[in-house]
Amino acid sequence: MPFGVGTVLTNKGKSFLADRLRTTPGTYTVSPKWIAIGVGATGAARTAAAADVALSTEVETRAVGTESTVTITITGDTYQTTGVININATRVVDESGIFDQLAVGGNMAASATFNVVNLLNGDTYTLTWKVQVT
Repeated sequence: MPFGVGTVLTNKGKSFLADRLRTTPGTYTVSPKWIAIGVGATGAARTAAAADVALSTEVETRAVGTESTVTITITGDTYQTTGVININATRVVDESGIFDQLAVGGNMAASATFNVVNLLNGDTYTLTWKVQVT
């Protein structure tokens, strides 16, 4: 798994993909480019699951990701969003998700848990999410 413990396209993420293939998307009109981080996932022995709709405890302001499509197996098979989160307190981060809005809430398209990353106040944390269509 790219993040280490578990990474999944959530049930909402599957709905995102199907809806966004339409000529005019109905429900999911904004892409899931906002990257969030959280704490408390591995401490609770939780791994990412398709039913996830939020992080355990979201911290910091979400990053507005820069979107692109990249190639992993065949040309353009992967959605990518990269963003930088400014850390405003000492954190023990162990999860991330991508969402369709900047504010807390919204639809989580993908969820990941990973081994603890220790961050200090003033750090920046760059995350790149890749969702490959296979």
